[in-house]
Amino acid sequence: MINVLIDEFTPCLKDSRTGELVQTEVIRIKRKSFLKKYNKKNGWYTNWESLADENEIYALAAEGSVDIQGLVAVTRNDDMQAICSQSPPKNL
Repeated sequence: MINVLIDEFTPCLKDSRTGELVQTEVIRIKRKSFLKKYNKKNGWYTNWESLADENEIYALAAEGSVDIQGLVAVTRNDDMQAICSQSPPKNL
């Protein structure tokens, strides 16, 4: 699990009607089958299910909601002692 409070770094989600910041949570997606609906046919930049083979996938959601607002794929690179990420934007 990512041990970061994203809203402390930058406002992540803002309610477009009220302008209020929305509290968010980061959720690790462990089931590849869950990612089937997040693909190019549904307006996402990439087919997220295919990224799950070699990456850890994390989702950003409004606190208390199951609606995914964003996804990121991270890969550990022990040679570089780093974590590399891929987070293509969702086509709105």
